[in-house]
Amino acid sequence: MPLLVLLANLAGPVVAMAQETRSLDHQGVARSYIVTNQAASGSGPKPLLIILHGRRQPADPNRSFPDLDALATREGFVAVYPSAVDGKWNYVGEAEPLSRAGGEIVDDLGFVRRLIDQLVERKIADPERIYVSGTSQGAFLTYSILCGLADRIAGAAALLASMTDVQIAACKPVRAVPTLVIAGTNDRVVRYDGWLSPEDRLTSVPETMEFWRRQHGCTGQKDSVLPNKVEANPTRTVLVEWTGCRIEGALRLYRVQGGGHRLPSINSPSPVIDPRFGQRSQDFETADEVWSFLKPLRRAAN
Repeated sequence: MPLLVLLANLAGPVVAMAQETRSLDHQGVARSYIVTNQAASGSGPKPLLIILHGRRQPADPNRSFPDLDALATREGFVAVYPSAVDGKWNYVGEAEPLSRAGGEIVDDLGFVRRLIDQLVERKIADPERIYVSGTSQGAFLTYSILCGLADRIAGAAALLASMTDVQIAACKPVRAVPTLVIAGTNDRVVRYDGWLSPEDRLTSVPETMEFWRRQHGCTGQKDSVLPNKVEANPTRTVLVEWTGCRIEGALRLYRVQGGGHRLPSINSPSPVIDPRFGQRSQDFETADEVWSFLKPLRRAAN
């Protein structure tokens, strides 16, 4: 899928926050990750949000997710930003050449599992409140985590991406994890309506949501139009919520009508229109909506 090699321009406001870069040995390679707001764990394990960057993006909190570090400080959770090998995540269904660590294919699912283990062992993360959010290519890995690490996480947010046919065929989660999805209908990088390539097929966002609806056993749905915060911005956001799920409110889609491959943000100072990535919605702040969805979720202890 050639379009997937493009990057999302997700730059947000710079917020000065204490952070620490750490490393974890996996497959004989030192994998780095940034920990922010670690002070929150001083009184014991805290909720953990793992942020998976887009392709070739640095694992920098203020570029990956506007205002998230400030939100972590206010809400008392720990945010962690791991880095992909060569800036590219490996996930089930990846059609392009896979990244390698030494003589091995990079196992990013295993890396995330070990990262969670390390943060739990060090009493930084509450094992019942571990969440994952990925943007663009990071969202593809988020879907693979929903399939392969469903026993380790309490909730997830997949932003600006759907799933591939191969991912859906291979996905056998041990439990259905509550999931929030944000997608723009005019996304030209990871197309809302899907895309067919010689290697694989990107499913549409509605197909991906239907897969997870079946996993959650939802029997109905409702939608509402969010208030338009900036009159000059032509995008409109429809919030679709599935009902009758085994966990009520477990599946949510923010469908940004006219939105491109950009995270919605009220506060972003970047231009509204980007010729590569399209229109940014200004109807809501992505970090706030993601955390509002994830915050109440708990995973039953093993």
